[in-house]
Formats: sequence, C-alpha cells, structure tokens
Amino acid sequence: MVLRSARSAPRAGRKRRVLAVAALLACVLAACAPGPRPEPSGSSSATSTPSATATETPSPAATITIDSPMADAPVTVPVTIKGTASTSDSKLVVDLLDADGQPLCVRHITATPGSGSSATWQTDLAFEPPDAEQDVTLRAYTQSAAGSAENVVERPLTLTTERPPIIITSPGCGDTVVPGGTLTVVGRALVPEAQFTLELRDASGAALLTQDVMAADGTQESDFSATLDIPAGLSTGFYDLVGFDNSLKDGSEQYDFPVQLLVQ
Repeated sequence: MVLRSARSAPRAGRKRRVLAVAALLACVLAACAPGPRPEPSGSSSATSTPSATATETPSPAATITIDSPMADAPVTVPVTIKGTASTSDSKLVVDLLDADGQPLCVRHITATPGSGSSATWQTDLAFEPPDAEQDVTLRAYTQSAAGSAENVVERPLTLTTERPPIIITSPGCGDTVVPGGTLTVVGRALVPEAQFTLELRDASGAALLTQDVMAADGTQESDFSATLDIPAGLSTGFYDLVGFDNSLKDGSEQYDFPVQLLVQ
C-alpha cells in the first residue's frame, strides 16, 4: 500500500501541470482571437464610413436637336430651321447670333408632338440680310423661369447676302405691339406688279388682320410702308407679322417673310 501511494503522487502532479498549461494556452488564444473592439468613450455607437469609389456620371441626353441646316452650311434670309425637342411643355427658343454674340433674330416656338418621345419643330428667322457674308451661330434652347438659356444646342453657319423678294425692316424680331394700337411697317420689296400682302397671324397661323401693300417700283427693289390697326381684343402672346405674295401662275403663297411680335 505504501509503494502504490508513492507512485501515484507524481502522476497526479504531472496531470495537474498539463491541465494548468492547457488552461493557460486557452486563455492566451482567447485573448488573441479577433472580436469587436471596444467603443471609444463618449460615443454610443460607431458608424463605419465606406471607402470612396470614383464613378463617372453619364452625360444627360440632349433634349433638343437641330436637324437642318447642317453645320457650316451657307444660309439665306429667311433662315429655315428644323429639329426635334423633348421638353416639359414642348416650348423652346431659337435664335441667331452674329460674330459678336449679338442676336440677329429670336423666336419663341412650340414643338409639335409626334409618334415618338420627341416632338418636331420648324421655324423661320426673318430679318434684314447683311451687306457682307458673315459667320453666325444658330442656337436652340429652353428657358428657365429666370429667363436663362438651358439645354443649349449650337450650330455654326455662314449667312449670305442674298436678299429675299420681301424684307420687313421694321418692326423687328421680338418687338412689342399694344392691342388696339397702330403698327407702322416699313421695308423693301421686289415682287410682280409691286403688290403684296401683310397679315397678322396667331400661333395657329390664322389671319387676324390682312392688308394689301404697294411697293414704290415693280421692276427693282424699292421701299414700302404701311400702317396696321392692331385689334383691341388680342390676348397677350406671340404673333407673326407676315409679308407674302401670291403666285401669278397658281395663286399659291410665296416669298413668306415672318416677323414674330409680342402683343401685350
């Protein structure tokens, strides 16, 4: 009995030492294991900030196009422009600027809805042609509530000196007319028999006022002048003063020269 007790004592000691080493190793491993870090004092929660990633913002699609005339094309007065537009109210502005950025003519128009997502538009810019050929810039754009140009599309053109048969020099593009007042129209014309017609038309093209006019000479470009009585009941808005002639061959309208006026 004494001998067995002597042998078992060392074994029990070794066993306790092994268990102690294992427990110590377990504590070390637990302390090194990854886990949630303590929050800094004074903060109830920690929010991670994602790393910034460089992204490219796509350019917005153009809402207005100019389909005609083509860039750098020679154009004559009246300048006919065609295009498409996708705007909130189908309204846009078209103008022509000289080399100094000064407007030669400005028109406010409404595009006509089509079968697609964009509406089509066509308009004419009519003003007195220049004495010398010049570089100009055609623009189409929408206007903000403050009147600034937005969604601008530009096209460089060459304006020639060719003169149309009828030219209205006054009033000019965008001039204001008072309902019930009188409007003096002056210009130059070269038409058969020196006679042509002036009309005031609303946005739909309906004639509100028609008056025949005689130029000074039917064989060469000459002066004309006429006084129009503007109807008193016109609503505020844009109207066209159009000079035109009727063909001697078939009576069709020709040589249209439209000047947009603001009645208010």
